Amino acid sequence: MSKEQHLEKDPSFNIDTYLRVESTSFAQDKEAERILALAAKAANPIEVLDLDHKTWLLGRIDDKDIKLSYRKKSLLLHPDKCKHPRAQDAFEMLKKAETELSEEGKRAWLLGLIAEARSLVFKRKGIPLPKPSSISTTAAVATNTTAAISSTPISPFMPDPVKNPSEFNLLLASVKVETRRLLIDQGKRDSVRLKNEVDRKNQEEIRIAEERKRKAETDKTWEQGREERVNDWRSFIKKTDSKKKRKSNGPELLG
Repeated sequence: MSKEQHLEKDPSFNIDTYLRVESTSFAQDKEAERILALAAKAANPIEVLDLDHKTWLLGRIDDKDIKLSYRKKSLLLHPDKCKHPRAQDAFEMLKKAETELSEEGKRAWLLGLIAEARSLVFKRKGIPLPKPSSISTTAAVATNTTAAISSTPISPFMPDPVKNPSEFNLLLASVKVETRRLLIDQGKRDSVRLKNEVDRKNQEEIRIAEERKRKAETDKTWEQGREERVNDWRSFIKKTDSKKKRKSNGPELLG
């Protein structure tokens, strides 16, 4: 007899509660795996928080969206409630993402990267890049509901999300993937720059160490020759004094 059949025979068993718990556990594991998978790629905080199309296609990040997404996902992934073996890791990634997106500098940098990715994707797909003023940013679009999207097209240059959802989702996915690629490339450049910086510092440390070594050897050689130089100087002074003494006595008389 299965676990479920045993439970069904238990008079205290409540199938609605059971299904709710199982559903929550499944959602927790799924969300933990989604976030952990991003660590192996490029952990873009926007992807970690799973912000909607406004960020990717409109270049907008609202504070309320960050807070709402973090609140929902932190409730799912809190290690005290989530049984996933790496819940702590996923939760820390989530917290880091929320912190990074709260920094204006980091947020602006990410939006710039997304804008570059969006431009590349639009160019490949032959979609004219819309001017900021031509993109609808009304409150209706911000709600991200089907009715709102239907009544307020995101852009006249993009696939309609209601009439052609598959093309719209493909465009959205393409921008996400391109952003990932740019992040990875940036990470590689940062690694090269960091390596060059470390190499430069190492070379500088070696140069300083060699300079100190040469100075120590020079000082040692100078010190070792000091007694010889003193003796040479004394001999020179003695000879000079002797010559002066002979001159002061006058020439010798011939007998």
